[in-house]
Formats: sequence, C-alpha cells, structure tokens
Amino acid sequence: MAKWMAKELGKPIEECGGIQGLKKLYSEHTGGVPKTFVTCTDGNHGRGLAWAGKELGQKVVVYMPKGSAQARVDHCLNHGAECSVTDMNYDATVEFAGRKAKEEGWVYLQDTTAPDYFEIPGWIMEGYTLMAHEAVGQVLSLDSALPTHIILQHGVGSMAAAVLSYMTERYRDEGLNPPVTVILEPSNAACAFESAKKGDGSSVLVEGDLDSMIAGLCCGQVSEIAWPLIWKHVDGAFTKVSDGLAGNGMRLLKQEGVESGECGGAAVGLLQRLMASKCAKAAELRKELDLSVESRVLIINTEGATDPANYEKQLKLQDVPYSVDDFEFVVRRIRKHLKRSFDEMSDPQAQ
Repeated sequence: MAKWMAKELGKPIEECGGIQGLKKLYSEHTGGVPKTFVTCTDGNHGRGLAWAGKELGQKVVVYMPKGSAQARVDHCLNHGAECSVTDMNYDATVEFAGRKAKEEGWVYLQDTTAPDYFEIPGWIMEGYTLMAHEAVGQVLSLDSALPTHIILQHGVGSMAAAVLSYMTERYRDEGLNPPVTVILEPSNAACAFESAKKGDGSSVLVEGDLDSMIAGLCCGQVSEIAWPLIWKHVDGAFTKVSDGLAGNGMRLLKQEGVESGECGGAAVGLLQRLMASKCAKAAELRKELDLSVESRVLIINTEGATDPANYEKQLKLQDVPYSVDDFEFVVRRIRKHLKRSFDEMSDPQAQ
C-alpha cells in the first residue's frame, strides 16, 4: 500500500518521511480523500492490509472465501476494514475482488497474479524476503551454521518463491549449494504438487471447494511469477499433507512453547512424520532428501492462533496416528547434493 501511494506521489518511498509523512503527503495530494484498497484473504494478508489502511489513513475492503473463521474476519474489522465472507472458494473470491476493483475504481492489492497484474504481487514477494533475511540472521547467531533443509508452505507460491529465491542467492554468495527444499500444501488444495507431477514446468489449476483446516494454503492456482522461480530452484520435493499432520504439528509446537496456527503446524507435522523410524514411505523420502538426524531444518511459522476456536480444539485432541495416505510427495532433485553434515556446515569453534 505504501509503495503504491508513493508511486502515485511520484516520490521514492524512502523520501516520504515514514508512515506519518506518507500519510500527510498523500492526504495533501488527494485533498483528504482516502483511496480504497481491496483484497481477498484467508486471514493474514487481509489483516495486514487492514492494519496498513488504518496507519496510512486509507479505506480497506476485504473478502474472504467461504468457511473462513469469524475470528479472522474480526481481525480485519478491528483494524477498521470492511470484511465479508463470500460463498465462493479462494480462487473465485480472488477473481471477485479483482472485478470489484475494476467496477469501483479501487486499488486491487493481491499476491495472486492476473493478466497485466504483476507489479503489486512482485512488491509483496519482495516483502517476504525480509522474513528469510531475518531468519538466516537469527540462525547464524546461534552457532554460525546455515540450514541444510527448508520447508516452505505454498498457497499461491509467493512466500515460498520469495524465500527460496533469497536463500538461493544467499547460499551461492556463501559458496554453498542452496538448501534442500520441501514445498508443502494441503491435500485438497495442492496446485504446486499437481503441477510438479506434470514435470514440464507448466502449472495446473486445482478446482473444487479446496476444503482444508490449513486455510491459509487453500489456493488452487499458482502465481505466474512465483511458479517459474519455484520450479527452477526447488531441489527436493513437493508434498501434500493431511489436516491431521497439521494438528500434530500444532500440538508439538505448543509443547515447546510456540503458538502456531495450521500452516506452521503443517510444516512441523510433516517433518515429524518424515522422521518416523518404522515407515518405509518416510524412509524413502528421507533418502531422496538426504534428511537425517544431522540435518538442520528451517521452518517459518507463518501464523499464530488466528482461529482461536480451532486452535483450542486441536490442542485438546490426541495425535493422529500415521497412515500411508497422510502425505504424498513428488521428488525433484536438480542436482544430487553432497552430504553436508552438521560438522561440515558449522563453525569448528562453535562445535
């Protein structure tokens, strides 16, 4: 939102005086008339946009797909946005928000690409790289060792592509192969998984209700600017997981003092599942990924308990027993990584 406003003013965002300075300059530019920004969200994106609108003095309209939790609606409303739940799935709601923007003269602010709509999704992806930069800095501050593996959640792919791009460049600067990457999706909304199965770099549209507890990842169409980056740089596997594994991960994180919603829980649940010692399927993927007890796996917890009712429900449940169908995978190894043990990647003095 801030970059769009600065562009309208014809000024670099760095020269606008921060949030308050930009708010004042834009108000002077428009005679005090706020602009309306519109988006579709499963939760976090709309909440962030609502907060930005409040801080920058702009109007925000948020649409959510059917089945969205009331708590996620309330998060947007509490920041002063208009927010409503449609009777459509995520991808249809994205298209609806885009149509409303054109009809009403609003600014469409979405990380999903569309024909002639790439600049704003690109800005959003640039923002995601900050998470990777901060995460790497925190990891290195522990013992100077970079992760050997990374698990990235995939909705439309913007976060995954941005973080993977950052990691690829950062590791190459360090003279290392990029980390082995695992892309994660819900079983009922696995557009990257289905695209990877084709094996030719093209993308697949997944249709239907896209129903999953892992609501933040329930997207049926990959971003046109994210998918080429993901397909080019993922050296590892594309996976899809059951809701049960996400619940297992949420409970495991809670035991370690970390509050996590379904998306972050899914990544931890998948890793826990892959380390199951008596499962031939898990052992097969571990071998393909060079994943062992010596591996260092980076996971980004992308949400807290944004659906408090479901969070409390999941904490009260017992862990779901593993089954042969609770995860599926497509391996994509661009190169066979050299075995990089913990010792090889660590500062000898830290060891």
